[in-house]
Amino acid sequence: MDNSVNRGGQPMPASLSWPAHAGASAKAAATNATLASETFAQPGKAGVQQPATASTRRARGGKHWLRWWPLAAVGVGGVILYLLLSPASSRFTRPVGTAFRLSGNFGELRPQHFHMGLDVRTDGEENLPVYAVADGYVSRIIIQEYSLGKAIFVTHPNGYTTVYAHLNRFYDELQTAVEQQQLKTQQREQDISFKPFQYPVEKGGLIARSGNTGGSEAPHLHFEVRDTKTGRNLNPLLHGYAADDDTPPVLHNLYWYNRQYSTYSSGANTISITGSEGNYRAVRPVIKVRSPRISLAMRATDKDNDNRFRFGIYRVEVRLDNKLVHEAVMDDIDETDTRYINACIDYSKWIRSGSFVQHLSTLPGNHLPAWKGSGLIDLADSDVHQLNLRLYDVNNNVTEFNSTIQYSGAKELAPPIEKGARILAPGKAAVLSTPNCKVSFTARTFYDTVAFVLKEQASAARNKASALVALHQPLVPVHEAYSVSLKVMGSVPAHLRKQIVMQLNNGQQKVIDKGKWRDDWLTASFNTLGSVQLLIDTEAPTIQLSGWNEGQTFSGNTIRLPLNCRDETAGVASFKATLNGQWLLYEQKGRDFVVNIPPSCKPGNHQVTVSATDVAGNTSSRQLTFKKG
Repeated sequence: MDNSVNRGGQPMPASLSWPAHAGASAKAAATNATLASETFAQPGKAGVQQPATASTRRARGGKHWLRWWPLAAVGVGGVILYLLLSPASSRFTRPVGTAFRLSGNFGELRPQHFHMGLDVRTDGEENLPVYAVADGYVSRIIIQEYSLGKAIFVTHPNGYTTVYAHLNRFYDELQTAVEQQQLKTQQREQDISFKPFQYPVEKGGLIARSGNTGGSEAPHLHFEVRDTKTGRNLNPLLHGYAADDDTPPVLHNLYWYNRQYSTYSSGANTISITGSEGNYRAVRPVIKVRSPRISLAMRATDKDNDNRFRFGIYRVEVRLDNKLVHEAVMDDIDETDTRYINACIDYSKWIRSGSFVQHLSTLPGNHLPAWKGSGLIDLADSDVHQLNLRLYDVNNNVTEFNSTIQYSGAKELAPPIEKGARILAPGKAAVLSTPNCKVSFTARTFYDTVAFVLKEQASAARNKASALVALHQPLVPVHEAYSVSLKVMGSVPAHLRKQIVMQLNNGQQKVIDKGKWRDDWLTASFNTLGSVQLLIDTEAPTIQLSGWNEGQTFSGNTIRLPLNCRDETAGVASFKATLNGQWLLYEQKGRDFVVNIPPSCKPGNHQVTVSATDVAGNTSSRQLTFKKG
């Protein structure tokens, strides 16, 4: 990486113009080619200086290029070979002007997903300049309430696309174009693709301002590197962004599971461990387990030299008697596979405690390519076996756990199965029903076998429109969304059906779906288990001013009106604000909305009409007055 500096004050590596297929040998080949050209023998008799006549001088001068073209070809070829094979990512620059420090790494375990990029720290500040890491063009922008919030996608000529998310705004020209599209469609959320080089960017050029939009919980920049052709998210720490790190991962806890049964019924058994600084072992000389067939799980984290934030583990290997039985490597993840996180962790532990315990095995319904090898450990011979775990970070710092393990000969009783339970296995679709409920699961719903219980329960809800039905329990994850149909109570008037929604309560949140009617049944879909019920919602959302007063005077051209919109049953589905009939731009973060008054608004008294509509279709409106000074 060279030491030139771009106009943003950042290091400027070489031009990003060739595909990235790494190899230090390419540079060596180019160097060797140059050295070879320097030692080629000159024309004439070896070691003898040949006198030059006028004719020979003319001949040599006329065909001088013939003497040197092989040398030039070798030199140029070597340089091209080096550029073709050298890591294109090593020519990326930083996306921020501050020190490149991380608060989250690629593949880190997160609720319902793997972390698909890097979280770059902005020290709690917003609106820091965000730079393009290489030449290219803006290929897409998205604006969404959750997830990435405001994000910009920049496609580069080397086959990569970089993503910058949780932004407050885009650079001026792009921001204007996006706002025009929002005004045209009267929609805040956008997903816009652009033609190649419609909006070109330069390496180190300002493309956005950092923020805290979308699913972000604190100001930072979320940064991704994707393969443009496949769309797969690549680990940026393998593409030129590794932080200073000579600290090995930390193994906090180790567990074993009785794999004669489902992991959802057998539960975790703790293995007491000791050690530090990359070397761990079991407290007891031999780990005794009560099953001839087990798998392991761990709670582990990593740190870099900054030593403030805990990161996920890049790579883990499990060996029994020096034979590899399981490996997980966070090189890349497809966006469509990120929900497999729920197959890679002890989901019930996460629900109960918020702690991520990573399975060191591949559950039957886990089809994530990064998880390799079953991880099942056969101890049926009752012999003492050697057990080895290796944990790596991207800088190749290694932590090892070494111990011995043995089946004790004890026999654990099979977990009890509740009366009326239906055994559901991964890879098989299933339909279950009660008199007032029907549930349909796809073949890719479950990761391990579930003794599923579907049960109707009593409900005290004042606005109930159906029976309350428990869909097993929220401690078991699902991969693909399933459909559930509930029968409306006969006592519910027909004219209220349009205000009926289906609510799922999983203990952590309440999820609402408007669903679709067919006869007396409303069908909706969800991607977590819990208790479901039809509810009548006739109450409109509330709209409250936040941090300002009705009729307040604002000076200057930047006028922002913060509001808070709540709906206790169904949640706010849409929001709208108008000034003199003109649709207004607004920002949203959960229940908080900020209406932006256009600079063209003339001085004087003004009235803004605000409306909020919930999922059931109930709408509330308010007339808000302000004065522009």
